[in-house]
Amino acid sequence: MADAMNVFTYGSLMFAPVWAQVVRGNYRSKIATIHGFRRVCVVDGNYPALLIAPRAVPVIGRLYLDVAVADVARLDHFETSQYERVLLAATVEGVAVTAHAFLAVNVSTLTDTDWSVSDFKSNGLSLFLATYLEKNNPRG
Repeated sequence: MADAMNVFTYGSLMFAPVWAQVVRGNYRSKIATIHGFRRVCVVDGNYPALLIAPRAVPVIGRLYLDVAVADVARLDHFETSQYERVLLAATVEGVAVTAHAFLAVNVSTLTDTDWSVSDFKSNGLSLFLATYLEKNNPRG
């Protein structure tokens, strides 16, 4: 697919109910890992942000493959100006691939607490769908 790109997700977008409301296409995905970053909590938010942290433990997330440019634009809108899309290397089944991910821009809005995937799944996903997603979902 011309101009399609891989997108590494590490927070709410790893969850199918969130991903499906932001993008229009159906994409294959795989579990992937990135090194040199840390996933932390955002102040007054139940979603995470990604920081550069060379000695941090690897971050496990979901890599969506060959995402259409139009859907990447929808992801850009969803992530707001608090994030910047960057290129990084993600490891999938032992192979490094290039992927886009969203890095935190304003570190003053972040905590020093690691974000918990399991806590979000059990306690935060429904609230996220009803609040942040509703407010930031790209229309049209």
